[in-house]
Amino acid sequence: MSSNLIWTLVALAMTFIMLFANRKARVYSVFLEQLRVFKNAKTNKYSLWDIICFILLPIGLATVIVFALQTTISDDLAGVLTTIFSLVFTLLFGFSAILVGRIESQNKIEKQVVKETFVSIITATLLSLLSAILSIIIIGICNASILSALSLIVLATSFMNVMLLLLIIKRTHIIYSESKDN
Repeated sequence: MSSNLIWTLVALAMTFIMLFANRKARVYSVFLEQLRVFKNAKTNKYSLWDIICFILLPIGLATVIVFALQTTISDDLAGVLTTIFSLVFTLLFGFSAILVGRIESQNKIEKQVVKETFVSIITATLLSLLSAILSIIIIGICNASILSALSLIVLATSFMNVMLLLLIIKRTHIIYSESKDN
């Protein structure tokens, strides 16, 4: 086994431990809460359409790009993605602080929409952080299988992030345009 492959696996293991093994940094609950955002408020059932659009289609699109089109993330693109995800992370983190003030609304529906938007912001922030970390790891990867797997994850989380950003933008517009009317 090559030295580069061993160090790549060590880096991936360290990343996994940092993100998932320490209970103070474990973020499963945020992702579970995001799944609850995909529930229909009237029926209290999960929206299959939301799950398809926000989870399955991004994974499918990434799979097509990596395996069908045989395209992986290059070192140069990984560097650019690291910068982009860092900026998105910073902006979303700052925006979440602004939105927190809206949670105290007396309107039950507005309060629910604000909470769900806040969860989506936190989820997008975590996906940006994960994508940035994996983009850094991609730089210098020589093993084609590991590069493909990491490219798949980075692309899938990127597409999920785009969908979440669209959801956040739309909901924020609704929250602030409706409050302006009142």
